[in-house]
Amino acid sequence: MELQTKTERREKTPETAKCPSLKKSTKKRVSIRGTTEVKLGPQLIGKNGVLTPFDSDGYVAGMSIIDRLFTELEKIGSGDFGDVWRGENNGDVFAIKKSKQEVNTGDPNKFKEIEMLHILPHHPNLLRFHKAWLEKDFIYIQTELCRTNLLEYSKNGLDEKTIWRIVRHLLSGLDVLHRNEYLHNDIKPENILVGSNGFFKLADFGLTRRVDCSKGIEGDSRYLALEVLLNNTTSMASDIFALAITFLEITTNLHLDTDADYKVKYKTFQIPDRFFVGRSIELRSLIQSMMNLDASKRPSCVELLNESRIFEKLTEREKRSLKIRGESEEPASECSEIRNGSVSPEVPKSPITKKPRTVSPKSKTPKISPKISESSIPTTLTTPNISFTPFNYSMVSKENF
Repeated sequence: MELQTKTERREKTPETAKCPSLKKSTKKRVSIRGTTEVKLGPQLIGKNGVLTPFDSDGYVAGMSIIDRLFTELEKIGSGDFGDVWRGENNGDVFAIKKSKQEVNTGDPNKFKEIEMLHILPHHPNLLRFHKAWLEKDFIYIQTELCRTNLLEYSKNGLDEKTIWRIVRHLLSGLDVLHRNEYLHNDIKPENILVGSNGFFKLADFGLTRRVDCSKGIEGDSRYLALEVLLNNTTSMASDIFALAITFLEITTNLHLDTDADYKVKYKTFQIPDRFFVGRSIELRSLIQSMMNLDASKRPSCVELLNESRIFEKLTEREKRSLKIRGESEEPASECSEIRNGSVSPEVPKSPITKKPRTVSPKSKTPKISPKISESSIPTTLTTPNISFTPFNYSMVSKENF
């Protein structure tokens, strides 16, 4: 099977007409409130999965939290694990994800994603978390409201200036995770959101783990590095590889098939020149370096962020607002204290009307990783003709891809 763009794929596989069903549908109407019966005792899900009685301004015991605190509810998305709703609270607009299945009380990982959201630092390129609660055995997660995901945003193609901006934003967000010793483990366009202020944000932290707890991780095989598929162990380098496949997809509009032979071709960068028509050598070179089959030779986020070609693609306003070159985000420990109530947080503003915050020149800048010198940047970033470490494919079954 030859590599093809998404457009070519659609042209070759036209939709077939479906026969109408003779059986009358009895599908129940989906509701974020669940059944009409409202159980008492909703609980906030705190750090380490600790449950406490829900207590918030405007909430009245005995009522559904959704009914009491949110208005203008509208379903805006659905995934394998939950439905996403839009809701307003005191003029602010939020996204609320409700789990599709009731919580299994015996599952030790039932609150794993929420535990991770509590400890992640605040950063403009990470989805902003507000609170989570358990009600009627369903989990609700309240976050900032975003416009769409990167898959939808890029479906009609993107100009290269926008792609470079996405590259910078996502490397910035991933760098925050890596500097705090976390791996995302599930980077792909569906898990990247476009904020109301135009910022691109990493989201869906259900598979996020500490660097030293990375065994047994699963993700979308189309984006996983070979070393992950072989031994099921992830690393910062495997996050870089998944991000590179994401950049490759939005740059070339490449259709990512699950066929083993097909995956071998694009994961080993056997991609014809026609896919890069109109794209710069610099962008192609950057993606290829991040996809090096030798994980130890892939550049890190810090090295990539210090690459002049990424830095120079941004406007001065973006450089300030994105805290360029290491101005530290809010420490993770502070975030945890705020979310657990020991520190009073600022009242969040509406993501629809709030202007992007810029960094004050007088703000303190904690110590950070030093700027990488140009001599330490991998030479693979300076030319599209990158030489990968030889790899013996006879040792690997196609099914591994």
